[in-house]
Amino acid sequence: MALAILCAFLAALGFAIMYALIKGVGLEFGIAQLVFFRSLVALLVFSPMLLQNGHLLKTNRLKGHLLRSIFGLASMFCLFVSAPHIPFTDLTLIIFTMPLFVTILSYPLLKEKVARNQYLIVIAGFIGIFIATEPETNNFTIFYFIAVAGSALYGLAVITIRQLGETEAPGTTFFYFTIICTILSGCTLPFDWISPNSMDWAYLFGIGVFGGLAQFAMIKAYKLAPANLIAPVEYTQFLWAIVFGLVIWGEVPSLKTYIGALIIIGAAFALSQNISKPLRKNDNLR
Repeated sequence: MALAILCAFLAALGFAIMYALIKGVGLEFGIAQLVFFRSLVALLVFSPMLLQNGHLLKTNRLKGHLLRSIFGLASMFCLFVSAPHIPFTDLTLIIFTMPLFVTILSYPLLKEKVARNQYLIVIAGFIGIFIATEPETNNFTIFYFIAVAGSALYGLAVITIRQLGETEAPGTTFFYFTIICTILSGCTLPFDWISPNSMDWAYLFGIGVFGGLAQFAMIKAYKLAPANLIAPVEYTQFLWAIVFGLVIWGEVPSLKTYIGALIIIGAAFALSQNISKPLRKNDNLR
């Protein structure tokens, strides 16, 4: 149990650092370039460990891994595009809306029954994001909508991860996601390449290392413990977002941001206990 909490804490910190790096250099590189290095570095760093456990590379769910990777790749593109253009705490809170989208999509995609109170929680969560992001202000731009699209695609990725989790080890899911994303994003590099300098390489390497660490740690955490234990630790990412936003960019969250955050995190936590459960053998989207 302690290991699961540690993994969740490291995942929250790792994702916060990764998005901070992306926000810092996102305007200096092509988005495909950032996604490529995010995937490639993680693959290179963690592959030796995976290769020592050769059974993790075996799968008969390649279609499921491909689908998960496409959703995850599209989500990364949306979130990476929006990261440099919106406050760091707003970006983090939008990412936290993922469980809301999983709940909305569970019935049409998986034929899972969704209770009436869960729909009310989803509505509350979206009211929270409306309060936190203050769309009535002049600072509200199209990048907020792109970030929300990224969170929705993240929700689709989580649904496929749940399906894969019935038979696949965390290392297997991690390996196929990183290698597929590396290949697909690499195909676009000739059209979206900016030559990095020596300092830029450190940023790109950091994005891959912290992103890979966070992804692997979160998969491991949800394998070791139930979601109702992991989710509160996962949401410490918001605290890191406050710290990084204030220290690096001088962003001071408003009172509305904190009120919205309480609503969003409360709604996401209330829904999260169903997010990580593997699906039954007759579920769809295999």
